[in-house]
Amino acid sequence: MNTLTFIELAKILISFAICAPSGHNSQPWKFQTTENQIIVMPDMSKTLKVVDGENRELFISLGCAVENMQIAATQYGYESDYEYIDGKIVVTFRQSENVTPDPLFDQIKKRHTHRGEFTGKKIPSDLIKILQSVEKEQNTDFAIFDGETNEAKLIKEKIYLGNNIQMSDTAFKNELVEWMRFNKKDIKENQNGLCYNVLGFPATPKFVGKKMVRMFLSPKAQNKTDNGVNNSASAFCLFSTAAKSEADYIAVGKTLERVLLKITELNLAYSFSNQPCEVEPLSLKLREELNLTNYPSVVIRIGYGDEPKHFAPREKIEL
Repeated sequence: MNTLTFIELAKILISFAICAPSGHNSQPWKFQTTENQIIVMPDMSKTLKVVDGENRELFISLGCAVENMQIAATQYGYESDYEYIDGKIVVTFRQSENVTPDPLFDQIKKRHTHRGEFTGKKIPSDLIKILQSVEKEQNTDFAIFDGETNEAKLIKEKIYLGNNIQMSDTAFKNELVEWMRFNKKDIKENQNGLCYNVLGFPATPKFVGKKMVRMFLSPKAQNKTDNGVNNSASAFCLFSTAAKSEADYIAVGKTLERVLLKITELNLAYSFSNQPCEVEPLSLKLREELNLTNYPSVVIRIGYGDEPKHFAPREKIEL
């Protein structure tokens, strides 16, 4: 039986929780503990007011963090459940001799967002079926489309249209640049954000990096980049929610994280392309054109890719 105190266990579980993905690697979470609970709360100082004005991606990130935490708990003989109460996610843990360790645990710290183009290699149908069998949380769904299908073409079309809108928006570009980290000192001071080495950029002084990035942020440049990535991806996966609610966003985050961990386990790669969900008119149009009952929440591209040279940093969590 596990001999850790709960506060010791909580620190371990939170170290896995914060490996979750988040918009701009903003890591918008805070944690509290009780005698058998970890309370996960949004850090509203890290909201992305332009790209995520309704905090959809923020609460999806919290759901991803909770999923990691609950998966990790099984390694220590704990079962758990969660409730969303008054803006907080309360995760309750119980020691049990009947807990089976979740095999996705080993993927939590290996999971990463692929940067750049995929290899172009097609994913075998048996692996797609494995991904499609991942358990979904209530009120969530996801569908995987081969990259050559009409559904994938509709998604790609909305990605390009989203770039046209976002990359023409000065506020969007300013917010994006503020979350970029341009050198080792910048990374060390923040331990979050979009880091130059993860993105594959050379290190530069911050003022130089900001100026250079702003010069190259344009619809044409972004669409050229996304065209290469889209055409090299084997499939697209669209996650959706039954309602536009914080509770459903948390639930879809849990579903998303399990899919991302399964992708990692299968030695596949993925990247996010959420423009069709971030721009409201495009999201509504995509829902209509795909005949969805649910609301589009997250888009990922799936394929084969190289292992990263650098991982995005994580902030130190104090309890």
